[in-house]
Amino acid sequence: MNLEKNPQINLKNFLNLIFITFIIFSYKWILSFLYFKDDISLKIIFDTYYDGYFYYVYLDALSSFNFNNSFNQDIKNLNNLPMPFSAMVIPALLFKIFGFYSIIILEMLCIFLFLIIFFLIFKKLNFNNNSSILFSVLLFVIPSLIIFLNLETTKYINILQDIYHLRFARPLIVNLFFYAFILHLFIIEKKKELDAKDFVMIGLLLSFTFSSFYYFFSVQAISLIIYFTQRDKFYKLFTLKKVKLYFLTIVVFLIFSTPFIYFLISSEPDYKERLFIIDLDVERKKVILSYLFQKILDLKFLVVLFFCTILNYFSYRNDFKNKNNLNILYIIFISSVLAPFIFILISNKTGLIYHFANIILITSFLYFLFFFINYFFYEKNNNFFEKKIPFISSILILIFIYNFNIHQSFQRKINNEEYVSYRNSISQATRVIENIGKEETSLLTFEPTLMVWGILNKIENIELLSGQLVPKTHDMIENDLIKSFKFLNLNDESFLNFFDNKISTWRLFNPNTQLFFWGRYSASILKTFNNSNNFNLSELQIIKRTTPLNVQSLAIPIEEFDRLKNKFNSHNKNDTINPNFIVLNKTKFIIKEPVIKNRILCTNISTKDILIYVSENLKDKCKMKY
Repeated sequence: MNLEKNPQINLKNFLNLIFITFIIFSYKWILSFLYFKDDISLKIIFDTYYDGYFYYVYLDALSSFNFNNSFNQDIKNLNNLPMPFSAMVIPALLFKIFGFYSIIILEMLCIFLFLIIFFLIFKKLNFNNNSSILFSVLLFVIPSLIIFLNLETTKYINILQDIYHLRFARPLIVNLFFYAFILHLFIIEKKKELDAKDFVMIGLLLSFTFSSFYYFFSVQAISLIIYFTQRDKFYKLFTLKKVKLYFLTIVVFLIFSTPFIYFLISSEPDYKERLFIIDLDVERKKVILSYLFQKILDLKFLVVLFFCTILNYFSYRNDFKNKNNLNILYIIFISSVLAPFIFILISNKTGLIYHFANIILITSFLYFLFFFINYFFYEKNNNFFEKKIPFISSILILIFIYNFNIHQSFQRKINNEEYVSYRNSISQATRVIENIGKEETSLLTFEPTLMVWGILNKIENIELLSGQLVPKTHDMIENDLIKSFKFLNLNDESFLNFFDNKISTWRLFNPNTQLFFWGRYSASILKTFNNSNNFNLSELQIIKRTTPLNVQSLAIPIEEFDRLKNKFNSHNKNDTINPNFIVLNKTKFIIKEPVIKNRILCTNISTKDILIYVSENLKDKCKMKY
């Protein structure tokens, strides 16, 4: 792109956005390196947003072209991981080239792309350069503003944090595809005639969202139908030229979606079940559609729909200069409302339905935000931010709020003795593994951070892995768990207590059930394991109140506990494991101080919470200073 010749983003704007990106991006990693002395491969796990580090296993798989690694030398020929290909291909390439530092590079790149996309969107709305930069930064900082104002637990408002933040890979990468789609519609809106390049881009963007987050794809597909129907008279939709362009779009879409389709077909069915992919029979469709109809007839939604519609009408009635672009945002909002209904009607499977509801909230918010920004700062010819002082001071305030939240987050970390101790212990454990040798290490742990670290660092034998990290069958994961419990000299009662159904604030939830089986034991009015109602009364009451949007409620029925107990007790005693490195967390585990045969407790690096054991032949590794 020749920046000097591009009227939308000249070199000065480009450099300004790079500078702002660097200020936003760098503070987190400066604090990370300042406060914690752990290795970069651990920093990207501990300092990534929320649970995003789980998805780093896809980077490892794609960069090494090994999509069915069991991390067990005795288990071969598994089915593949269901790879969200388009969201992973560039990160995997960066990971191949830059290793663990690629995550830091990726964050910086994605922040910059977010700002560029929205800068160009505001330029398409004819905003001046300063305003375009400022409002782009404002959109990026909205999640931080919500936290800064202590609104992160407020219903509905908390969902707006998903407009954008740095969780890998959604919304870090995936949301960029959606916002690029909005930008592309703004671009083609100004054209009288569309050419092949426009439709190639549509095919690419549809492919990117289809193969990373199909909820956005559904909204985009419906938006395009409405947009082109509204843009052209009906008879002009199917001219020979238009049909050829539609065909080109489909071809491009299919070509770039092929890798994702391959992974979808070749992936492990049990893994997909753990990701909450469920079959949609007629009864389940009725349950979902009935619930969705109730929600759109709710007064709160009708008020939002009414005001969005009135404002859109107002923009045309008063002949806003940006009325057509605002209408595009309105079309996307309406499409987000239609998307779950159409998808549920035509699809034979579905995933987490609450994503559709979240998109409705986000698209409605974006419409209101853009409408009022456009009204007060463009239609009213308000050039306040063209002045240097208001512009710079506003940018600095927004960046301060963002980095203040980052600072507070790290302050909570370093002031939390348990967290610091845990992080240091995991760091010590990884240093011991490095000393033993990754090829010689046979790791047993229940800690997801260490599981992911082991995968990324090519530990060849990991005795136990989360069901979200490896494409093993349910049966294989159960066997791994049973062998691990027996190795630790634990009985069937401890095994069942480990997965005991627990009542959380709004659902049934056990983090151990989530870690190893997740969606398999989803429990709501939509689905329970094998459609069972065999739960105790209090559990059943909660399940009957749990909506189809809250399928992440987890509960194991009584007969399934019985099966697991029988399987535990009938397990072949000769089918054992022999790990030489064990890391246990007493705060999470069901035993406080296990005594493990032929294993030595590393007292100098274990803490009151984290217990680290090695086999007797490796006891000298414990005595070394780390």
